[in-house]
Amino acid sequence: MIKIKDINVLILAGGKGSRMNYCNKILLQYNHQTFLERLKILFSDFNNIYLSLNSEQNFPTDGFIRLDDDFKEIGPISGLYKGILESDLDYIFTVPCDVPNLTKDFIEYIASFVSPYHDAFLIRDKDGFIHPLLGVYTKKVLPIIKTAIKNNDFKILNLVNKLDVKFIDLKYTIFDDKNILKNINTPEDYSSLVKNKKTNFFAVSGIKNSGKTTLITKLLKKFTENGFKVGTIKHDGHDFQMDNLDSDTDKHIKSGASGTLIFSKNKYMFLENSPEKDLEFYLKFFKGYDFIILEGFKHSDYPKIEVIRKEISNISQSNENSLKFLVSDLKSIKNRENLDILDIDDIDSIFKKLIDVI
Repeated sequence: MIKIKDINVLILAGGKGSRMNYCNKILLQYNHQTFLERLKILFSDFNNIYLSLNSEQNFPTDGFIRLDDDFKEIGPISGLYKGILESDLDYIFTVPCDVPNLTKDFIEYIASFVSPYHDAFLIRDKDGFIHPLLGVYTKKVLPIIKTAIKNNDFKILNLVNKLDVKFIDLKYTIFDDKNILKNINTPEDYSSLVKNKKTNFFAVSGIKNSGKTTLITKLLKKFTENGFKVGTIKHDGHDFQMDNLDSDTDKHIKSGASGTLIFSKNKYMFLENSPEKDLEFYLKFFKGYDFIILEGFKHSDYPKIEVIRKEISNISQSNENSLKFLVSDLKSIKNRENLDILDIDDIDSIFKKLIDVI
């Protein structure tokens, strides 16, 4: 069985970006990180990450193995050839630099098809189109690519037709392929990407000791692994004490300061005396986030999932109108028989369903 650690990664970023006003697309910002930084997170479990560039591109590449194209002006086939040539493993996952909506689950799905029995493993989307730059190639294709370059045949799809390819058909999957596979080729594409960015939020509800916090911490890890920027909001019905803050800051608040800010090398926190406001006011602090998880809010109209554990309760107590599904160690919940129940320990399924319904 081929494991993720048996596969290298090749990020194809050596194009001139002529349709993008000749900028380095890999350095475009999205959700407070560059496309390159996001890809580094998404492929962190793989072996080496090679970065295919042209000789004119000059920016820090720490954490990557830089590869400059040997052949000029022939398109991505040059980067593909150099990456497979230099790879110290038989399998290399290729990815264009301008697909900011990739997810870790999608990447792992592709990798799960890799075996010793084919030359390449490539995506075919729900409309039947092949994506030859997103998939896994093997060392076996190297002489075929070399011959194609020698014959001035630089079209990747022509190359694909000469290989024994295992096509990974997305037709019957739940993946939103139009979004995940979307390339950012023009300033209009990039503007649309940024403009249409929205922050999704949902509540994890349940009665006291039902396991809300435990589930949230597991979901945070899962969202972060998939490259999402996620925040949390918890409502405290009492005046909480900042016992873990710097004692001087606490003194400032207790001495009458209306607001105070504490910061360090990696973080900051702003505290201000203020009457409680609607949740929408606090959501504004999370501009640029992909998801916000609210802890509690079981009676609110906000979209939510509810945690129910059998040793604590066996019925739902959240607002039924805004419930998306239940998370429980019970097989059925009497007063919510119309809702799906997911196993409380199956974080992968909970995460995937949240992505689908929120």
